[in-house]
Amino acid sequence: MDQYRLHDVTMWMDAFDFEGDQPFEISGPFNRVEGSNPEYVYDLELSTQTGTHIQGAHYFNESGKRIEEYPLQQFEGRAILCDLEDRGVDTTAAFFRSRFDEGDLKNAILILRTGHMEDVIERGELDPAHRPGLSPGAARYLVEETQLRMIAIDSVGVESRETENFEVNVYLGEHDILILEGLVNLDAITATAVFLEAFPLKIPGVEGTPCRAIIKEPLEE
Repeated sequence: MDQYRLHDVTMWMDAFDFEGDQPFEISGPFNRVEGSNPEYVYDLELSTQTGTHIQGAHYFNESGKRIEEYPLQQFEGRAILCDLEDRGVDTTAAFFRSRFDEGDLKNAILILRTGHMEDVIERGELDPAHRPGLSPGAARYLVEETQLRMIAIDSVGVESRETENFEVNVYLGEHDILILEGLVNLDAITATAVFLEAFPLKIPGVEGTPCRAIIKEPLEE
């Protein structure tokens, strides 16, 4: 991709705090050095699930892969943008079969555009009735028949509305599928085939971290 437009699809870290998580807070500036030119240093308090974040298998599995155990190249790659128009229901395997041909998603990233995250930020609260999700059958289809590497979504997650113990997240983690959550600004993208980068912070031992997610959209010739 020689010529492209950059899209920042990351929300502000303080745009929304999931209930129960450590609220994002900035304190400072602080000066901790001597001399006539003071420094301006800030302290941060946050959760690993703060803002736009990427997570791996350890999220719902004590023995699952920590985020630093994934190869660096897994956090970027060819991506396909797919619109999910229905909220409040699970997206099924049949839906994806009707949208993709064999090989379309092989070793690619699936970006699900729902518009949900912007609504959550605007309302300042999460309404479960409007949350999108993936059915267990859809998760199996994406893993077994498409061989994709990551699922990204402009929402708080991809878990099915029918599961009780986060079985979709567990299943995706068991098959090394990264999940990128909390995207915004997807409406600015007009192409279907793009390139996505979402690298985690270099923190060991955790399930995931906030990240700066960037989409490269090819320019029309």
